[in-house]
Amino acid sequence: MSSEAPATHKMFFREAIAKAMREEMRREPRVLVLGQDVGAFGGSYREFDGLFAEFGAARVRDMPVAENATIAIGAGAAAAGFRPLVSITYMDFLMLGFDPLINYAAKLRYKTGGRLCAPLVVKTTAGALGQGVAHSQCLEAWLISVPGLKVVAPSTPADAYGLLKTALRGDGPVVFIDHKRLFPIPGEVPVAETPVPFGEAIVRRAGRDVTIATHGFMTLVALDAAASLAERGISCEVVDLRSLAPLDLDTVAASLRRTRRLVTLEEGQPTCGIGAELAFRLFQRLGAHPHARVGALPAPVSSNPVFERACIPDAARVRDAVLGLLAAPSPAIPEQERP
Repeated sequence: MSSEAPATHKMFFREAIAKAMREEMRREPRVLVLGQDVGAFGGSYREFDGLFAEFGAARVRDMPVAENATIAIGAGAAAAGFRPLVSITYMDFLMLGFDPLINYAAKLRYKTGGRLCAPLVVKTTAGALGQGVAHSQCLEAWLISVPGLKVVAPSTPADAYGLLKTALRGDGPVVFIDHKRLFPIPGEVPVAETPVPFGEAIVRRAGRDVTIATHGFMTLVALDAAASLAERGISCEVVDLRSLAPLDLDTVAASLRRTRRLVTLEEGQPTCGIGAELAFRLFQRLGAHPHARVGALPAPVSSNPVFERACIPDAARVRDAVLGLLAAPSPAIPEQERP
């Protein structure tokens, strides 16, 4: 058996999304794209380039600036047998579509005793990039509390490609969260079709002293912090969650058993955030352990670049959190996990 690594080619994050969409639209004629500027323009971040030319207006449909109606149409089309992807340019405006997403799509399987489902993917773009208080939020922590809703957040082109393919093939609904700062970042993507399963985190950097658990663009921030701390002889393990609902607790718990210290990192608010949920679930499983949460400051994200940088976590804040944990004594984690 050959031990050679799978063939890959380098592409930008946005191109990996277009590759996944193109392949799935060729494979499954029921896959549609709905959203603002998704047609001839190719998407606000050019992540749908070439789809309109190949599949036409019947399957790549420009929608008005009406997020509630767009998600409602997508949810209804999904219930009727189509497999739509609805593009919401800014995650902030996903709130306008919460009623059809949460009260209809996420509950449809439950309300019909499993007779209907909504294979809907809502792709939305989070994060700060100089666009101000209503175009910069990361609201994924709101979404993971909704039963019936899957939530994923890739950090690499390969995972954007693989997670999107899984989302488009599943029963849904799925919220696929990308980040403005990720679109121009390149990476290796498999040549062969390679879906990435939901519920599987990945260790991006092995380490022994501290576990940093994060997702999305903050994975790159965590890796920068880990590289800086390595110069001081501090070894950080970076775990990219990738899937927020379902959440892979096993991979993070295995890492924490080795390092005995946890830093959670997110661009959203740490209050009732992803990190708070993760830390509590790990406490339930492993008992008490030193941990720190790093997230946005409790303030709206300003369009002023100085204030924006002050609000959003960076590698320096992650380093400070790690150093603070290392300065405190670390209790032993019990050999047997709690039930």
